Amino acid sequence: MSEMICPLDLTFRSVQARDLPAIYEIEKISFKEPYPPSFIDTLAYRNPETFLVTEENGRIVGYVVAMLQGESLGRIISIAVSPNRRRRGVGSALTLRILEVLKRLGAESVRLEVRRSNIAAQRFYEKLGFKKASVIKNYYRDEDAYVFVAALENAGNRSLEPLRSNADVSEVSARP
Repeated sequence: MSEMICPLDLTFRSVQARDLPAIYEIEKISFKEPYPPSFIDTLAYRNPETFLVTEENGRIVGYVVAMLQGESLGRIISIAVSPNRRRRGVGSALTLRILEVLKRLGAESVRLEVRRSNIAAQRFYEKLGFKKASVIKNYYRDEDAYVFVAALENAGNRSLEPLRSNADVSEVSARP
């Protein structure tokens, strides 16, 4: 994987209650079906170690929330970056940070869901080493989701080894 370029003035940290209004706004403008604030509040409360924000000049410009399911499966629940900060390495940096956290917590692999129609997100995750593994019919109200998976190999060294899957990927869709 090529070296990622990321703005130098970004800081990454665990979510705090004061961050939630900015996260709600990013969520609202980033997703067709945004999570309600109450759900985001619950994620922040239950997953403080795996709910990260990134700031630029003291302003929240992106977030990622994940969780450990069982002993070894990480799951990225949501990731979003402010529209005016996209395509600058912020999403990649957030993803790599959360993969490092999940690996430290014992995750051996990570999964996430992507809308079938969200080609940009699919390409983004493929560039980071994720592979389409399956499809979830009607994951969204109006669409299927692809399940993407990756093995966490050397996450601290910013590399991922894709998981192999024999699953039919012709029908999948989900978040992010």
